[in-house]
Amino acid sequence: MSTRGFISKTKNIRPASIVYAMAIAMLAYGVLPMACAWRTPKPETETHQSDEPQRRWIPTVWSDFMTFGPTAKHLPDFSYAGYAMGDRPIPQIQGPVFDVTHPRFGAVPNDGRDDTESIQSAIDAAGSAGGGVVLIPRGRFEIHTTTNGKFLRIAHDRIVLRGQGSGRDGTILHLGAPAPAIGVRRLGSVPAEDEARHGAIVTVTGAETRSPLASYTADVRRGSRVIRVSDSGLLAVGSTVIVEFTDPLIDSEHPSADKVDLAAQLTAPFRFVAGQTDSFGAMAKTHTWIVQVDKIIDRHTIRLSKPARFDQWLRYRPRIYSFEGVHQVGIENLHFQSSWPGNYRHHKPFLDAEGKIVRSAKEQDYLWNGIWISSAVDCWVRDVAFQDLTQGIVACRSAQITVQDTKYYGLSGHAGVTIGHSNDLLVRGADFYARMVHPLTVTIMASGNVFTDCRAHYEGRNDYDATDAAIDFHGLFPYENLFEKLEGFYVCPGGDLSVLPHAGVRNVFWHIRAPLGMSCYCESENDEFARSYDLASTSSKTTATMFEHFPQAFYIGIQRDNGLPLAVGASASDRTNSWMTVEGLGRGDLAVPSLYQAQRQFRTHTAN
Repeated sequence: MSTRGFISKTKNIRPASIVYAMAIAMLAYGVLPMACAWRTPKPETETHQSDEPQRRWIPTVWSDFMTFGPTAKHLPDFSYAGYAMGDRPIPQIQGPVFDVTHPRFGAVPNDGRDDTESIQSAIDAAGSAGGGVVLIPRGRFEIHTTTNGKFLRIAHDRIVLRGQGSGRDGTILHLGAPAPAIGVRRLGSVPAEDEARHGAIVTVTGAETRSPLASYTADVRRGSRVIRVSDSGLLAVGSTVIVEFTDPLIDSEHPSADKVDLAAQLTAPFRFVAGQTDSFGAMAKTHTWIVQVDKIIDRHTIRLSKPARFDQWLRYRPRIYSFEGVHQVGIENLHFQSSWPGNYRHHKPFLDAEGKIVRSAKEQDYLWNGIWISSAVDCWVRDVAFQDLTQGIVACRSAQITVQDTKYYGLSGHAGVTIGHSNDLLVRGADFYARMVHPLTVTIMASGNVFTDCRAHYEGRNDYDATDAAIDFHGLFPYENLFEKLEGFYVCPGGDLSVLPHAGVRNVFWHIRAPLGMSCYCESENDEFARSYDLASTSSKTTATMFEHFPQAFYIGIQRDNGLPLAVGASASDRTNSWMTVEGLGRGDLAVPSLYQAQRQFRTHTAN
């Protein structure tokens, strides 16, 4: 598809303005504008970098994106990530204000008494009023001081939970006890109330009910926004909907590695093997996408706000449902802390001197949580610190959320930001001082999520507790996610054998500085940027083909501290093949330092 074809899917503009928009997008990064040309897909090739002095360089994949858009196997479009798809800034809500220390609510800082019910009453009052600011002044407030106690819960639209600073002299919400030890499930596989991780200092939980609205009546190719539907009468411009797809070949009762369709598209050219039963079983049978209706074209045609991320064939029975969750919830200017005593070890209990279990592995990994978000759209978390927690933020079945300027301090723990069954979240400015096993995680068909300007302020792996500077893909094929402008990270994925491969198609690693130590799953002297522990399901069954767990990935402008060697698939050469696109390993001066911002510029100017 040409640029003209790509742009015409979103808005009718003159061809001359297309070239002008490209020039604007390139000039934004100090790069000479490039002429657009009709192109044919590149053959599978491998080239070697020259010894010429480094200079600002433009990745071929960026030029191709401007020509073809997010079609076929070209770069995904990440410009829709974040609150309001990035089209509006996070709002500065002024009121009405519900001060939790007001006598009506009765919270008292620094008195050592449980404040959960007092703060919850202020949240409920704001909900009854149609929204507002729940103000928590400076000081320490005690939350969930007993295992069976309550947590703070936001279940209404337009509520902002606001403190007076994320520092230690600001507003501290202190978690006194772990969550109840109910089941820990695959994210999104059960209602939020049945998932142990929903027990957090603050839970944002929207309704999980939905109603059928329409169904597709024609295939939709990747990159398209125009949808033919059975009847647009129940749809409204600006409404949020859920599109659900079903893999027609997966047999939930008798799963087989040879009976997959949608799951195969989202992992190609990887081929499943017998042990990956969840990846071709009931967990993978249905997939959902949260999106807005942009325009009602006629009774049987609509335009969605975002392009399709894969070929949406009619055989997947695409159905459109209402979204009944919460909108416009903010959590800001707060310091979350807990009584978690530390001595963390990944998936292992804490034992006393006599070998008796003091804290279970489940508690260590999942029950000291900061924020849980589910069934939420157009929300935000900003200027929030997490101290001595084993889980920071978990987002499930949500979309268009911005997590901005968060910090992780104190004792080692399990996970920083975890995104599952969700699309188009923006995680910007996350700083990790506390060591985590999984600082940045996508899992279970998460797509379109962007992690940018994040830093690991520690070095590499600790073999005792398994903490690491990890970009984590945790299985059930999270696809088309962007990791860019990161400092000190490399790909050290997790997930048990049943949910592998670690990742789905077309994840993008862009302008990343990898750490000195990259010892995850193989020897420390190995230079591989992307790792796997499951070599048996790769073609060579060696570390040289670990990259097959990240099918169709893009590795663009990745370097390593101190200029140390860096490789993908045992090679540092530029190449394009069915498994990957590699450009500029070890090269500096990337002319497009932020793919997210460049695509935002491109979309903004082509829409005018």
